[in-house]
Amino acid sequence: MKTLVLDVGNTSTSLGVYSNGRVSSVQRTESLKPALTLKTVPERAVIASVKPGVNARWRRCLKEQGVTDILWVDRTVDLGVSVSYPKPENIGADRLANACEAAATCGAPVVVCDFGTALTFDIVKKNEGYVGGIICPGLPLMFDYLAEKTELLPHIQPVKTSRVIGKSTAEAMRIGARIGYRGMVREILGDLKKELGRGMKVCATGGFAKWVLEDFNGAISIDPNLTLKGLGRIGQLN
Repeated sequence: MKTLVLDVGNTSTSLGVYSNGRVSSVQRTESLKPALTLKTVPERAVIASVKPGVNARWRRCLKEQGVTDILWVDRTVDLGVSVSYPKPENIGADRLANACEAAATCGAPVVVCDFGTALTFDIVKKNEGYVGGIICPGLPLMFDYLAEKTELLPHIQPVKTSRVIGKSTAEAMRIGARIGYRGMVREILGDLKKELGRGMKVCATGGFAKWVLEDFNGAISIDPNLTLKGLGRIGQLN
């Protein structure tokens, strides 16, 4: 059975069609402007949304496309893993989907790094399930803040560079972001390994994961569709 899976984020929405553990027809659109350009739209949808203000718009859009069954992911659905976080209602639905997929494919203990507007680390333990995480500013926030709070620094996009010393303002900003972020990730994972032990697995997702982690000194699997796969798996469980 095919399922439409949607990850409604603060800025953009990723969506695709899930079937048998795989996601196809992946698209990205603005969260504020719901749109589907799929040739065939499944009748069922599973949605993770961290932007409640646009949920009604997506509901109308899906109804117009013939989607008759919508599962909105939250702490009350079957995730395939337990949740021992003190206030589970505060966990983002996308983070629950990440935990579900990572636990199923990697096994616990596992850490999921999601490089989006925010950089999040979600931790699933073997006996306790989802226990909590860490939240850091994402690269878009870093770039935007530097440009907005300084007169001479430009708005930039992450572009690969092999230099260690920048030969332009933009290049210097990119190097600082990439090396600085890698350092932050390394330090956080180092402390988490002390907490979780040598058996800790790490996986990553999000639009900036590859840019930050390419050639990273550590075994981290990158799956850009991890969240969508998690939503599909949750759909199967419910």
